[in-house]
Amino acid sequence: MADYGFSALNDSSSVIISNKYKVMVFSERGQFSITSQYSDKEGHGTVVFVRPILTQEPPQIFVRHISGSHASLGVYTTMSGGPGNWTGFLITSAVRAGNILQNYSMEYVSCKFADQPSREVYGMNIKDENRQMVFSSADKIVSYSKFAKNWTVEKGSVVDIYSSNLAIDADDFICVSSMDRGVMWFADGVQFAGLTLLENSLPVLRINAQIAGGGYWYYQGVNGTCFGIPVCKFPVSRYYN
Repeated sequence: MADYGFSALNDSSSVIISNKYKVMVFSERGQFSITSQYSDKEGHGTVVFVRPILTQEPPQIFVRHISGSHASLGVYTTMSGGPGNWTGFLITSAVRAGNILQNYSMEYVSCKFADQPSREVYGMNIKDENRQMVFSSADKIVSYSKFAKNWTVEKGSVVDIYSSNLAIDADDFICVSSMDRGVMWFADGVQFAGLTLLENSLPVLRINAQIAGGGYWYYQGVNGTCFGIPVCKFPVSRYYN
């Protein structure tokens, strides 16, 4: 419970809305393509937001595979813009084998913390002690369906594969902004890391971490923490532009 201000609790007495804790809300949705110029090179997909996101915190990007020219798809994400003016994102992709150019149709949903007050006649706006927006009744709150946090690892000589052990439905959106390539990841030194979203034409959630030559090693492991990737459903009846 907040020391002052406003708090809303759910049936489990957990705070879901307050002037202290920010809430993740829907920003926009759309479709984009991932394509490549060469069959043996990476592919790219670019999205420019209809409305820039004005939060200091980066938005969270969820994607869903619709169709494609390959049976597999691995990606990592790079955000465009910067704190206070996030303008979009870039997907870099890779596939296994074949001499076919990449051509995928994807759907995305961008989510953010509240950054704009409601302009409706009735409703509620909540600000923190610094008069920054925390919640607006005009926003559509994101409801998380499941989290990938119980990973199993298959160690390799070049690439380690972390399986989420989650069943990914056709209408599930995976948070790809959780993985932005990185040069250090988990408890090992890696050259890069990416998400596998499609395997044998079926939706999956795995992490591929290419092992660096040398690199750092955290002897204390992960200190009891876990790496979680959210998976959500965004029915069009509720989450629409």
